[in-house]
Amino acid sequence: MKKMNWDVAGKKIGISLLVIVIGILSYTSTLNSMLEKTAIKKIDEKGSRYLDEAFKRAIYTYAIVRGINGVISVIQNTHIAVSPAGVGVNVAVGEILDPVNDLVERFSWVMLVSTTSLGIQKIFMKIGAWLGIDILLSAAMLALLIGIWVPDNFIINFKSWGYKLILISIIIRFCIPVVSIASDRLYDLFLKDRFEQATQSLDKINQDIKETDVLKEDDALDEKEKGIMDSIKKYYADTKETLKINERIQALKSKLADYAKDTINLIIVFVLQTVIIPIFFLWAFIKLIGYIVLKDLNFSKGKAQRS
Repeated sequence: MKKMNWDVAGKKIGISLLVIVIGILSYTSTLNSMLEKTAIKKIDEKGSRYLDEAFKRAIYTYAIVRGINGVISVIQNTHIAVSPAGVGVNVAVGEILDPVNDLVERFSWVMLVSTTSLGIQKIFMKIGAWLGIDILLSAAMLALLIGIWVPDNFIINFKSWGYKLILISIIIRFCIPVVSIASDRLYDLFLKDRFEQATQSLDKINQDIKETDVLKEDDALDEKEKGIMDSIKKYYADTKETLKINERIQALKSKLADYAKDTINLIIVFVLQTVIIPIFFLWAFIKLIGYIVLKDLNFSKGKAQRS
């Protein structure tokens, strides 16, 4: 009987020493450093690379859309001095361009949220490594150490909480890298083609608008340059110029329809990629943590009951 008690005590001492070593390594960040030299490093690198690439895509896309908006603003602020339809042309240009400006403003908010989300995920990746290993795993080892020597019928089941904290520490440690890798995979499968088509189309629209400006210098008829003209000839000339402007306005209108479609597609891509998908995975991890907290994870008790 005594021999059996000594065997149990020796086993507890051995496990306790192992738990203490793991707890010290995790608390001093040594375990984190050791993990970074293993295959786990690739998971962190993939997650970090995705966040960097997504951030670059967001900045690049925002620059394209703002560039087109700058060209449009120049057109919108240009005064057309053509009579008798000059005022009408100005109104037509304003009616076309105002919704575009509103869309760019909405897109700016989306990009602000997207870039902020990516920046927060980047920070959370570092926090997860510190919180998951340095803090929670150390606390798990402490709980297990107490649970080894405290009777199973104690008011607090330290072993169960130790197991729970181990699982929670692993989830928090790899939560953001896994979310990033999953987001990257979903982007490649479902969003990449939409993003590339939209950005290429916006590049072309930007170039087309610059090359075929709606308002040209000869659209405004200068009274000083033309001198005294017959009223009929003046009316004919002005009407002819107005028709030219209207043709270019219709061409601009067609381009801006594609602009709005492509911008909306980009909004869809970035909202899904940087907001909805990460929130969905984070919600799933939170539900998993809640399930672990509520579930009894006293493995030793379960083994005793089965035997």
